Amino acid sequence: MDEFLAKIYLEQAKQECERCFHSIQIMNAITQKKLDDDFFQHALDLIHHAAAVSRIFWPPGGRNQPSTKRAHRRGQALRDMLQLQSGHAVQNRSLRDHFEHFDERLDDWAENSRNRNIVHRLFGPRSAIGGDAIQDSDIIHHFDPATNIFGFRGEHYNIQELATGIDDIYQKTIAKIEELDANKALQRTSR
Repeated sequence: MDEFLAKIYLEQAKQECERCFHSIQIMNAITQKKLDDDFFQHALDLIHHAAAVSRIFWPPGGRNQPSTKRAHRRGQALRDMLQLQSGHAVQNRSLRDHFEHFDERLDDWAENSRNRNIVHRLFGPRSAIGGDAIQDSDIIHHFDPATNIFGFRGEHYNIQELATGIDDIYQKTIAKIEELDANKALQRTSR
């Protein structure tokens, strides 16, 4: 991948990381009770922007095979540039998929919920809702600020790990952009 094209992708990744940081700042202010706002809306924003970063470096497969191969080559080239390893915290888009395909998840809940109880947007410990009538799979959108764990129907995601992964990519992206800019400036002066 040539440096011009790489820089375009890296600039986009940088912007998406910055949008993640903005969402994290608001989420932190809400958890610290410094701001009264919809925590889950900002969590959704974080997850969508983190997924955009993920797609840049770990593109999903598609129906068009040539396009998929091209995207995978691009993702590999960018991962190699930043030395990103497989299994990186930002690579996993499962939580985003839960939001993106919420209708399918709700269909599954409607078909499989034992007591057909549903808890939406639980902010706090799981123990805040007790009893056998509420299963973990009945709790949709749960965040425990004491642990930074986001739950969706019994699946748990560590938001701090995601934030740390975003910061890792951001720092490496900034360094690579600066390196590319320095290379370009050096090429201009050597002409």
